[in-house]
Amino acid sequence: MSSSVIDLSIIIPAYMEADRISDALTELATFLDSRQYGNVEVLVITADSQDGTAKIAAAQAGRFEHFRVIKAGPRMGKGRDVRLGIFEARGKYRMFMDADLATPLIHLDEVKKFMDNGGDIAIAVRNLFTIHKTILRKTMSKAANIAAQVLVVPGIKDTQCGFKVFKGVVAEEIFSRMTMLQWSFDIEVLAIARQLHYNVEFIETPDWADPKAQAAGLSGDSILKVALGGFMDPLIIRLGIVFGRYRSPNYTHKFRY
Repeated sequence: MSSSVIDLSIIIPAYMEADRISDALTELATFLDSRQYGNVEVLVITADSQDGTAKIAAAQAGRFEHFRVIKAGPRMGKGRDVRLGIFEARGKYRMFMDADLATPLIHLDEVKKFMDNGGDIAIAVRNLFTIHKTILRKTMSKAANIAAQVLVVPGIKDTQCGFKVFKGVVAEEIFSRMTMLQWSFDIEVLAIARQLHYNVEFIETPDWADPKAQAAGLSGDSILKVALGGFMDPLIIRLGIVFGRYRSPNYTHKFRY
């Protein structure tokens, strides 16, 4: 393992992504080769599945100077996998992005500018009325975000886009306090960032496009389950803030791979 200083860690949670992970990593490697971002490492975090995602991802290792596939164990949720990646990463900046590359890689240029300026946190934001094809998904997405804004993160118009970057020390401060391991972890992470007085910057992504079928992105979770979490979890986070849940870290990284 090289001891080189890593400038940026790119964390890709990949559960049941056998159909797209190879193409995604190929595209990412080609893009990184065309840019000067310093030393970049790529970490693919895979929860247990039967579709061979981990093996397919590992076959792409030769395309990157710094690359690891980390098997996270039984599926617990995207939040668990992202947190694992944050603490396994070595970068001065650490970001996570979705394996489907719904946020075009060109926005990594904005991440580089953010890093050069020494920012704390930057998140991609989408137009929530245009990104989903069905009325149900549009309504759910917007309503859940309104609940999040009212209860915990006012002024953040999109909490759920899977394209977020953190200064390394900031990431560890925040994710060591995180408790939600599934879909609402994004909201909790941003709420903790607010509690710790970190600045959140926005990367506008009007070109965001979901390549999957509307239900595919739920990766085994029903729309009803995600919808209920979207309304209940902000309330749980608000109560956590009121009762001081996030004042001190609650997680110590002990993972071994």
